[in-house]
Amino acid sequence: MSETDRPDETPPSERRSRNRLIAIPEGASALVLFALMAMTCIDVIGRELFGTPLDGATELTQLMLGVIVFAILPSVCLREEHVSVDLLDLWFPERLVPLRQAVLNAVMAVALGFVAWRVWIIADLTADYGDATEFLEIRLAPINYFIAVLSGGGAAALVVNTVRHARTALATAGAAKDAPDDRGTS
Repeated sequence: MSETDRPDETPPSERRSRNRLIAIPEGASALVLFALMAMTCIDVIGRELFGTPLDGATELTQLMLGVIVFAILPSVCLREEHVSVDLLDLWFPERLVPLRQAVLNAVMAVALGFVAWRVWIIADLTADYGDATEFLEIRLAPINYFIAVLSGGGAAALVVNTVRHARTALATAGAAKDAPDDRGTS
């Protein structure tokens, strides 16, 4: 049984709280995706039928894609729905999967925390310089802060996963230690 095939062992009350917490950024991401789709349709219709593209569509597309990706990042991290390559999963001992997941989530939490910290610094610089998009003059600092905060949220979600997997690894190790070995001795 792979890690994704396992039933969610989280208590129902905690699962409901978690689902409510991640519903807001997921909803925001869905709304921005819908707006991006509508804007693209308007741009294509204007370009093809009237010979006039939507002004600033390229800038808006870039900003909207950033919002979509980073709004959903904490949810993806919490659910461990990342794109992954599982070439070694067949040969990896089942009993060590929780330990592996704890280590991987910890490493990713540190990496994403570093990204959040660096993006926050960049957001401060763009705020100080007053950086904006070229055509529509949309300020970049709020978007950079948004990316930094949600990257931090993704790192926090990975820390939650690390703790969850570490507890499972410890429980598995304790159960294996208490179980009798093949010779019938403890």
